[in-house]
Amino acid sequence: MGAYRAVSYVGVVIFILGGIVAVYGFTFWQSTQNLKKNGIRVEGTVFEIGSKAIYRFPFVKFTTKKGEEIRFKSRLEVNMDLFKYKVGDKVTVIYHKDDPRNARIDKFWEQNMPELYLAILGAIVMFVGLFVRWTFARKARRRARYR
Repeated sequence: MGAYRAVSYVGVVIFILGGIVAVYGFTFWQSTQNLKKNGIRVEGTVFEIGSKAIYRFPFVKFTTKKGEEIRFKSRLEVNMDLFKYKVGDKVTVIYHKDDPRNARIDKFWEQNMPELYLAILGAIVMFVGLFVRWTFARKARRRARYR
């Protein structure tokens, strides 16, 4: 077996790893869909702004329908140039009816960024795997033809 053929199987492994990342993203997506289906929307307030290097993220507090106050950190960390929240801002929060600690700001990017990131990353890795497999398998076939 030639070296090109052996490397072409690395493409298969890369493709499988990309698929695993995409499946992991899909499980996140299912969690988000469950929250949308079983979520309760309330008004929350940004009470603090956190920072990590050049990224900013809001801390939000809200009161559940049962009167319990919940505080959480947004899952989305944004470059400080794009960050739009200020302390005291009112935001819509969605929390799971059975688990109020499962809460997020009810905005598209706040809810879907991890899922989109993993889906896109998984698709890119799968594409790279297919490209490696195709390229090196083709080189192996050409080399075998000239022997």
